[in-house]
Amino acid sequence: MWPPVPANDRSCVKPYTIWPNTSDESPLEIPTEGLIWILSHAIHRDPKYYEDPNKFDPERFSIENKHKIRPYTYLPFGLGPRNCIGSRFALLEIKILFFKLLLNFELGIGEKMVYPLKLARNGFIHTAEGGFWLSLKKLDSST
Repeated sequence: MWPPVPANDRSCVKPYTIWPNTSDESPLEIPTEGLIWILSHAIHRDPKYYEDPNKFDPERFSIENKHKIRPYTYLPFGLGPRNCIGSRFALLEIKILFFKLLLNFELGIGEKMVYPLKLARNGFIHTAEGGFWLSLKKLDSST
């Protein structure tokens, strides 16, 4: 739930009004060519959309649980016609990487790893403060 880029931006092609949820708020008017930032990191961390959002839980994205994800609340590559052009390639790359790693190595948490993870504040893309450290132990290939 750490999207590589913490936000996506969109430019409005026509004026749009976002109506408030409560009577003590004013409508938000977005003009033509107004720039909108969609903070996917904040959406991914919102307990309104994800139970225990800071917990590492890959099963929340399993086929059995996929129906529980509300539309437009999981945005690792953005959505719509202007989503990341490389999203399918990136997913294919990561699947191949994990396949090769799990086929050949036992993975563990590296000694330098700091837990719980904290976001580094010195970059545009999401990275872990202090780095992301794994240990790899070569598996016996004779079995």
